[in-house]
Amino acid sequence: MSKPRVAVVKCVRPEGNASFMAGKFVRYDADIAKIKEAVAKAVELAIGSPDTIIKEGQTVLIKPNLAFRAPAESFAVVDPRVIEAVVSYFKEHSKAKEVWVGDNPSLGMQVGRAKAAFHDSGMEEAARRGGADKVIYFDETEVVEVAIPEGKVFKKATVFKPFLDADVVINLPKMKVHIAGTVTLGLKNWNGIIPNVHPDGQQQGAHRIDLGQKMADLYRVRKADLTIVDAIIGMEGQGPHAGTPIEMNLIVAGADTVSTDAVTAYIMGFDPIEIPAIRCAGTDGLGEIDLNKIEVVGESADAVRKNFRRPNGDPLGMYKGLTVYAQQTCPGCYVNVRGALDSFANTGIVMADFVKASGEVVIVAGGLPDFDPEFAAGKDLFVVGDCWKYFPTADNIRKAVTLAKSVTYYPGCAPVYIFAQLNVDLQVLARKSKSLKA
Repeated sequence: MSKPRVAVVKCVRPEGNASFMAGKFVRYDADIAKIKEAVAKAVELAIGSPDTIIKEGQTVLIKPNLAFRAPAESFAVVDPRVIEAVVSYFKEHSKAKEVWVGDNPSLGMQVGRAKAAFHDSGMEEAARRGGADKVIYFDETEVVEVAIPEGKVFKKATVFKPFLDADVVINLPKMKVHIAGTVTLGLKNWNGIIPNVHPDGQQQGAHRIDLGQKMADLYRVRKADLTIVDAIIGMEGQGPHAGTPIEMNLIVAGADTVSTDAVTAYIMGFDPIEIPAIRCAGTDGLGEIDLNKIEVVGESADAVRKNFRRPNGDPLGMYKGLTVYAQQTCPGCYVNVRGALDSFANTGIVMADFVKASGEVVIVAGGLPDFDPEFAAGKDLFVVGDCWKYFPTADNIRKAVTLAKSVTYYPGCAPVYIFAQLNVDLQVLARKSKSLKA
């Protein structure tokens, strides 16, 4: 049996990288040409030719990582230059009848739906410039319920119809870290094929310790025909929302998404077994994760490897005056509280000024055997998730609710939307206290 092949290709450094890394996206025709050349080489090394996967007259869906409503300069979304280059390449070098670009942002309910996210990221303009026949806002399309017979977390899923209708699907993730999944690559990019309803057992559910298995299950709905990783400028640190850019100038591609993710994770400085989605998919036999059993062509993975700064999902002790109690809880609440606090800090708020003007904030989640309800007296209290109600210490929180200055509940398991909503609610407090300008 032949080894799965993953291509790693260097891209000549785009001229626009300097300003992009400094916070301003600038498009140059020459940069698109450079990236397109790297895409072409990666595709051809990985599968030989677009004709290998695309037959004459077929429709091709390119599914990028739109993530959430954010500008290109956030580095949380696929580089518009890569979108343009990939679309243009397949329009010119395949016999496809139509090339579509479509996705649904995972936090669309809180931070803008697909149409706004495509616009603000620059991806829609880039896709159309590349020649895309359609840009599809998944959240404005029909859905189809499909069974996942061998799924462990998901036995069925509600899937956007265009994802199922396309003859060929090309997976286009971003090389970045993620506080909930360690990295987010091709497997986690499938989070965008199902709707976001908050709280819900689908996209916004199963974001606990079972997140990696969820992504492996969703991958069973439909495997990508080809995965191309945007690794021109990656993200390290507190991804996907508050990380920092890291220049790589690479395109990684492979027919086996699991193997492509494994190689890309290794290039980022991780052992593939560390990544829950990759580990679960490999264990389930959905692809190869043993690097010794993957043929890496083009550049050596070791030659281009960098150790990305790892994300930290611990919210405890981050900011004086914003006290988090999160005992006996899972990562679903844990990391998303941290994400919200990171985002709040990134608004430019001076925490000491906020606490002085608004007062202390208390955030609680899970069972809290060491929590003294009096600690919440006269403070703004945020109660996260559902499971606190099922612990013997639930009365501690109920008592705290009666003593707090204000109480905000975030129901759901896991309440992933707090990633955005808790940040928004803290900003409202800050504006009321005039410690954050409108």
